Amino acid sequence: MIQRVRVTSPQTRLAQRRGADAMGRLSHLAGRPPIPSSAIDLVAAERALRRQRRLAAGTAAALAVALAALLTAAAVVPGRLGWAVLFFAPYPVLLVLAAVHVRRAERVEADHDTDGP
Repeated sequence: MIQRVRVTSPQTRLAQRRGADAMGRLSHLAGRPPIPSSAIDLVAAERALRRQRRLAAGTAAALAVALAALLTAAAVVPGRLGWAVLFFAPYPVLLVLAAVHVRRAERVEADHDTDGP
């Protein structure tokens, strides 16, 4: 007789469980001992997550403004030079935005590590 088996990701099973924090359960799956919930500062983790979200929203807004400026510049510049602006200019802008975002994200993580347990 054929038996049906439900296959789910470990993260899905973890998300469906109740009563333990996600960080402790995930570390337990990775072969490490579970982190006691008293050792995890959930308030500091939520604060760091909010800061990361604000940072991501700011980076996305800066990207939208930068791309709008590049499109405007390409429309103003005549002929093939406008296409060159569209072809070459976005890459340095993306590189700078990515570098600034990573630097600020690492600062948020460092602040969280110093605030944590």
